[in-house]
Amino acid sequence: HINSVAVNSDGETFLSADDLRINMWNLDLNDQSFNIVDMKPDHMEELAEVITAADFHPTHCNLLMYSSSRGSIRLADMRAQALCDVQAKHFEEPEQPGNKSFFSEK
Repeated sequence: HINSVAVNSDGETFLSADDLRINMWNLDLNDQSFNIVDMKPDHMEELAEVITAADFHPTHCNLLMYSSSRGSIRLADMRAQALCDVQAKHFEEPEQPGNKSFFSEK
C-alpha cells in the first residue's frame, strides 16, 4: 500500500513510499523506478518500524524527508549517495516508558 506520493521541484521526478521502501520515478520512464530507501530487514521478524510518510523539499530537489512509525523523522540528501538508508539527519524523541506500541523495541 502506497502511503505517500510527492512531486519533486525539478519537475522531472516524483517519489512513492510504502511501508518499507521509497522509490523515485522519472516522468519519462513509466516502467522503471529507483529504490532510494529500503527499510526491509533480512528477516521480517526483525521489523522494528515502517515508513509512514515521505516528501521532497519544496525547492531543493536533492533533499527528502520521511517519517516512521516510531515517531522519527529522517532527512536524506541524494547528493551523498543514491541509496539513502543512511540519512544525513535523524530526529527522534526518546520513547516514554510504558508507552509501547506494536513497533516498540522490547
